[in-house]
Amino acid sequence: MSLAQFYDQLADYYDLIFEDWEASMQRQGDALGALLTKLLPEVSTPLRVLDAAAGIGTQSLPLAQRGFSVVSRDLSPGAIARLQREAHARGLPIDCAVADMRTVTSSVAGPVDAVIAFDNSVPHLLSDDEILRAFQSFHEALRAGGVCAISVRDYAALERVDVVHPYGVRWRDGVKHLPLQAWHWLDPTHYEVTFYVIIEESPAARVMRAVTQYYAVSTDQLLSLLARAGFEEVRRLDETIYQPILVARRSLSV
Repeated sequence: MSLAQFYDQLADYYDLIFEDWEASMQRQGDALGALLTKLLPEVSTPLRVLDAAAGIGTQSLPLAQRGFSVVSRDLSPGAIARLQREAHARGLPIDCAVADMRTVTSSVAGPVDAVIAFDNSVPHLLSDDEILRAFQSFHEALRAGGVCAISVRDYAALERVDVVHPYGVRWRDGVKHLPLQAWHWLDPTHYEVTFYVIIEESPAARVMRAVTQYYAVSTDQLLSLLARAGFEEVRRLDETIYQPILVARRSLSV
């Protein structure tokens, strides 16, 4: 199963990961909006933000609600279609299109003030070389002095053991949904995730199943790759949201 197919299958269910997707979006919008404004205090007009792994809009939607000019890209056509529906329902003008983060620059007209890629999206790229390509594309998309921010799991803090992560019971339109994911480690640096959603419809339950892989890359290695891609001021921020955020800046002299 390709990564695009994985997220195509999840597009209608991804919000069920969150106990309250709307509330989570508002918290992330507040935190990320404040962070970007702090990192780019010189920008008086609305910040133009490229969300390079937008998914169904968990970061794009609240940023647009807060007045940011948002360009949303994702590898999954299904996720982008869901994002477009969510944006339309909220009356938000978001530039949405399908694009691979490794070549995202080619899909964006003109430079942006910030590039983001949240919810552990970068470790879907399964090697340092693939991540470096993405970071180089992020760097190219930025104006001089622009910033990059990505959120990732802290893999250095995780045991390499197979595990199941249940999300609890979710209700939608009176139907019970049980989302969960199962991790299987293939080696110390790569693992497979099988995502299930059990939908208890009458007369019998049905199951959505999607499979993908991740690269358990350390934050130190990601910071090193950001520097190799040409970024400056690379650093890790903790306690902004539920995952570490790595930030970096394109040089003002470029």
